[in-house]
Amino acid sequence: MTETSEKSSSFVLQIGTTLGPQEISKVNEILSTDPLEVPDGGYRAWICVFGGFMISITCYGVANTFGVFEEYYHANQLSNESLNNISWIGSLQLCLILLGGCISGPLCDAGYFKHLIAFGGILFVFSLMMTSISTEYYQFVLSQGVGVGIAQGALFTPGMAVLAHHFERRLTVVFGIFASGASIGGVFLPIALQKLFAGVGFGWGVRILAFIVLACTGTGFVCCTTRLPLGREDMCWIFVFVSFLFRLIQMTPRLIFFAVKSPSYTLLVLGSGFIGLGLYPPINFGVVYATTHGMSQQLAFYSVAILNAGSFVGRILPNVLAAMFGPLNLLIVSCTISGLMLYVWFTTTGNAGILAFEAVFGIVSGAYVSCLPAATASLSKKANETGLLLGMMFFSTSFFWLVSSPIQGALIGNSETYWPVCVFSGSVVMLGVGFMLVSCLLVRRETLSWKV
Repeated sequence: MTETSEKSSSFVLQIGTTLGPQEISKVNEILSTDPLEVPDGGYRAWICVFGGFMISITCYGVANTFGVFEEYYHANQLSNESLNNISWIGSLQLCLILLGGCISGPLCDAGYFKHLIAFGGILFVFSLMMTSISTEYYQFVLSQGVGVGIAQGALFTPGMAVLAHHFERRLTVVFGIFASGASIGGVFLPIALQKLFAGVGFGWGVRILAFIVLACTGTGFVCCTTRLPLGREDMCWIFVFVSFLFRLIQMTPRLIFFAVKSPSYTLLVLGSGFIGLGLYPPINFGVVYATTHGMSQQLAFYSVAILNAGSFVGRILPNVLAAMFGPLNLLIVSCTISGLMLYVWFTTTGNAGILAFEAVFGIVSGAYVSCLPAATASLSKKANETGLLLGMMFFSTSFFWLVSSPIQGALIGNSETYWPVCVFSGSVVMLGVGFMLVSCLLVRRETLSWKV
């Protein structure tokens, strides 16, 4: 055996260990693996899904329980405030979740995933602790509205984006599992809060919620891992943020050009905004509505859990059906049914009628959350445009969400008459469906396919 063949049949490590031909082939196989290839499964990937699921519980899962807080504030600490004023607390949360993603998304891409989860978790717990000792309206706005909203914005987008590091073919199903965390949290958290408020009082009830959030975000911090090559982690986050702002300014002409060039996308964004403006009175004011119509406060808290249990089905099932019928088609059908149901919400009376309405509405309205990102992504003509389109859509709709609850609260008023908010909400949802329907027709004409 020559010297060259001996060198080719062995691999000498720096520590002096010699590998044989079989070991060399295994090493070469590992080294030749493309780091950008998505595994679509495996222990590490599914552990990451579990971590993202726990993060989702703390974000929209907690946000979906605001109806419980709103009823408690209306009867106790903020009894001198109108429902319109109280609802601003929840609206700020929802708006900042989406707006926060515009900042946390680029920071996550730059390699600050763990930093964002840690920051969001710590701020979340701190804000809830401050909420537990708040007594004035402005204190609740700052702690629960602004503080919790910023924390959720730092958690939600990175927790969802990291799943794409591990899945590609199963990504739609994985996103459905992630979204279901909000429904699961919305089922058990209202019941837990009702028991805690009655048993240990508001202060300790909110503090226990803070410890639950700490456990969930801690689990997400440990379980969620990034896999793809990211930006430079040694780069200062301030520089990343400033660079993002400059990129946003540079992209503004491109965004305007795309909006004009693609009317189907513009109409879809307008439709999603108007639907978000009117879709959620049964979630935001469902507990108040139930107690006003004779339901006990204890059972009224369960109505939120029932609605969120229905939304669990509404968020998982459409992801399965979207492959057969198209996400935009399912979105239009579900929002049409939701709009029609909103028109008759004020006619539901009795415990059985109210709870049945909440369950059915949760199912049909759940598709708005699960199908909207898929429908928006389906309009992308290039793979590298998907994130841009989603970011534009979430940014635009966040302002509709910001004013939705205050407008609905003002329509309900101190007299707690619900038919005006039902007419308003049903009408703006149907207006949004009209924009989406025109968008769907334009896409069908362009693609020559009914499945969009």
